[in-house]
Parts: sequence; C-alpha cells; structure tokens
Amino acid sequence: MSDLRTPVSLWILVARTDVPYMLQTIPHLLKVCNYPFVEIVLAMDTVPLTGDKRYRYNTGSQEQLEQACQNLIDQGMVNRIAKIDYNRDLIKRIYSKYFGAESAQQMLNHTHNWKGSTVYASLYCIEEAASEYYLHFDADMLLHQDQDYDWISNAIKLMESVPTIATIRPRCGPPHPEGKQFQPHPFILDNRGFFSHNFFSMRAYLVNKKRFAELSPIPLLWKFKPLLSSHLPKPLQTLAGKIERKLFNKKGPIQGAIESFEPMTSEKLSNSDFVRADLTSAQAWTIHPPKHGPKFIEALPQLIQLIEKGEYPLEQAGHYDLILETWQQLLETKNLMDFGSSMSYDS
Repeated sequence: MSDLRTPVSLWILVARTDVPYMLQTIPHLLKVCNYPFVEIVLAMDTVPLTGDKRYRYNTGSQEQLEQACQNLIDQGMVNRIAKIDYNRDLIKRIYSKYFGAESAQQMLNHTHNWKGSTVYASLYCIEEAASEYYLHFDADMLLHQDQDYDWISNAIKLMESVPTIATIRPRCGPPHPEGKQFQPHPFILDNRGFFSHNFFSMRAYLVNKKRFAELSPIPLLWKFKPLLSSHLPKPLQTLAGKIERKLFNKKGPIQGAIESFEPMTSEKLSNSDFVRADLTSAQAWTIHPPKHGPKFIEALPQLIQLIEKGEYPLEQAGHYDLILETWQQLLETKNLMDFGSSMSYDS
C-alpha cells in the first residue's frame, strides 16, 4: 500500500565539526521522524572552518567527515551526499533571489557569517531540494515524537491552512507541567495550534519553498561593516586597514562580516505578516545541545535513549537548550536504581 503523505525532502547540513556525534544523532533523527521522505541528503560543507568553529571540541578531518557520511549511505539511511557548490555565479543567483540584487553583490565574498556558520549553504539546500516541502535539521539536534504522532504531516496541514506561516517546526523543549516556555524571544500562543514567533530558528525548520521565497528581499545585516580600505587595491588593503582600525576604533575584517541567517530572516519576519510557527503539541519536541564537549559526547547514547522514550528531567521542561547537568543527574539516578534492582534480583 502506497504512502500518500505529502512529499518532503530532508537535508541535513554536515561539516567537520559534526564528526564526533553525527553517526548517533542522524540515525536518531531519521528513526524518530519516521516519515517517507522523497530524499534524505547530507549537505556537506567543505570550506575551511572559520570563526569559533575552529575551536569546537574534537573536530574531525575532511576524510573523517566523508567516511562518516559514506557509513550512513552504506547503512541505507541516506540517499546521497551533496557537497555545497560555491560557484560564484550560483552564489550570486541564489543571494539575488532571497536578498535582492544589490545586497547579493555585496555578499558574494560572504558565504558564512562572522562566527563561521553557514548562510549561503542554507539557501543552496532549499534551492536544490527535490520537493516543494523542505525539512532541515542541524546534525546535532535531538528529537522526540510519540509513536502515534506525525509532526511533519500536522505541520504541513497547518501551513496549508494558515498562509502567513513561513516556517514551522516542533515544540522547542519538552513540555512543562504548567505549560511554561522558557525561550529568549517573545512569542504568542495562537489558538490554531502553534506558538507564533517573529524570530527565525535555523536549527530545525520545515518550509514550503515557494512561500519561503516570498520573504524576499531579506535584509542584509552586517556584524562588521566593510572598512573603507576594502575599496583600495589589494596590496594596500592590509596596511590601510590597520591604520583605519586604529584611527576610527573599528573592528572586524577588512571585507566586513555578515550576521547570521537567523537575525536577518528574523528582521524580515518582524516587518512582515509572516511568522515562524512552533507546534504546541506535546507529542513532539526538540532539544538543542549548545555545547559538544566530552561530557556531552559521553552521555549522548543514553540521552538519545531517554529522549526517544519521552523521558527528561523536570528542570529541562520548557527549555530549548540542553541542560546537561540535569540529565547527568537523571542518568545517575536511573543507573543506581538499575543497579539496586539487579542486586535485589541476584539475592
């Protein structure tokens, strides 16, 4: 019997920073979503790491990244690998579509933001996806979904009934017993079944490609504006840049550095009728690990087991970012209980 659910493409952005955990998190995401995707693609970023991405814990090599991706293909979990195409004409075309021609010309040398996070690649994946509905997950995301629930189908149903939803995702963080949501940005509870935000989240989002393109032009925001020295011939820029920074107390690279895709898209949402929607259903929720250090990596297999079962410490309820210490306490308690049960059984 054929599955008549709406065609959806799933793309997961991966880079060398994801090597320590991606072979655990990606199978977890695919298992929990349990959706007949038309394609499951690993979008591989191959450019050298910049910004704070250079200092992430236990970053893998390019060879390790490619091997990890191939392992997922060999296991039949992923259809293909798509290396981000940085052809200059393609960058200009995609940036022009979403930011407008004038901004695109200024952005040609800025495929990543000031911290080294992708901007261009996020749009490239949307453009290259095979179906009209496109789902993105960052490779470190963790997800719970009840077995009898289908967050993707419910999200699409909402998007098709509410034309102002530009992007949609599951609830942020597990449900709080009193319904509290501890989020850094304001939101409104819409009685149609979603939390309405004007702040975009790029870690997990489902979009209709045609509707998302209606956000154009997204405003270009600079973290550091280009220095006047950038207009000089290249041999003179370095010296002139040093003088300009000292005279005018300026920071950042000579060519400037753009903001993240999140605040730029959020600026557009704040000045339009479009919104980001988070489902209110407690049957599906995400958790984002803000840090990927050794304690997180060590705990990850057990974290995934608990999240898939829908178990979590009360302190995590309503919080989007993983509060690792509370999970470690929960795991220690469960391990002690399991040990006690084993001792009782043995005696």
